[in-house]
Amino acid sequence: MQDVDPSLIKGLAIGLGAIGPAIGVGLIGASAVGAIGRNPEMQGRILSTAFIMAGLVDAVLAFVLLIVFTTS
Repeated sequence: MQDVDPSLIKGLAIGLGAIGPAIGVGLIGASAVGAIGRNPEMQGRILSTAFIMAGLVDAVLAFVLLIVFTTS
């Protein structure tokens, strides 16, 4: 079996690890826009909750990057 370049593996890990957070942020944004469209007077509360949730989802990508760049 041939040796695989570690940079290829790291690139695939980053790419695959970014798919989940990207989908999550998209779903959060779509849900927030839909909720604001149904109830415009709650815009501040909805957006603040959406930003908090987007930050939590993006933490997954931060963990992926941490694991990828700290392993040899």
